[in-house]
Amino acid sequence: RFESMVEIDPILVGDPDGPAEAEVDFFMQLCRCRPGEQILDAACGVGVHARLLQERGMAVTGIDLSPRLLRVARDGWSGAAPGPAWMPGDMRWLPRSGPFDAALLLGPSLGFFEDDDEHRRALSSVADVLRPTGKLVCNLYNPCAWAARPVTSHRAVEGDDGQEVMDIVRSWRFDIMKGRLEEKTVVFRDGVKRELPPSSVRAWTPPEIQALFRAAGFRKVSIYGSDGFAVPEEPMPVQAQESLFFWVLAEI
Repeated sequence: RFESMVEIDPILVGDPDGPAEAEVDFFMQLCRCRPGEQILDAACGVGVHARLLQERGMAVTGIDLSPRLLRVARDGWSGAAPGPAWMPGDMRWLPRSGPFDAALLLGPSLGFFEDDDEHRRALSSVADVLRPTGKLVCNLYNPCAWAARPVTSHRAVEGDDGQEVMDIVRSWRFDIMKGRLEEKTVVFRDGVKRELPPSSVRAWTPPEIQALFRAAGFRKVSIYGSDGFAVPEEPMPVQAQESLFFWVLAEI
């Protein structure tokens, strides 16, 4: 599905945007990152977060299952200094690299597997390549908030000449029986309607998150909230309806 989005949405092609900058700011704050530290982006996609972290002096390794997305990520680095290292791999069986000081799973990137055993396996795989003092940061959907408010968003995409070239309509509905957020995306371009493959992402309650991460080998699990869609500038408490996302800091 994300490969399809790359075709139509310039942000997903790899242009750093405001939210990505804010997410990297918050990640670095939670992990207390310092220049030169080894950082793992365990599902890097087109590499927006990895490139921003590399620009700030981190030594970043981006891993993704899709060779196509990794090509976009690699082509997106334009700095004079060496860019992030890019490696193909499945987050459930990460290549033996590192050890890393910190890792990130943003997007949210955790939740796409059908079985929670697969999610636990992915988290365990990350834990295995972290240093004994390593930290992992994830952002996850808050099921309480999404169950209460179906969301539809519209985005008009402009070309280089400033003219609108397409409309993207995305809708999210929470399936309370499955515990999953179902997303549909429709693109209108040149009078043609195109529906992208739907996505389904698992959403856990805070007690479920604590249990899942601890079963994967993390000793301490802290959960923070968000202000609607906005990335918090400082760690903030979870609000059942207002926090659309959980921010999870997991420590070995």
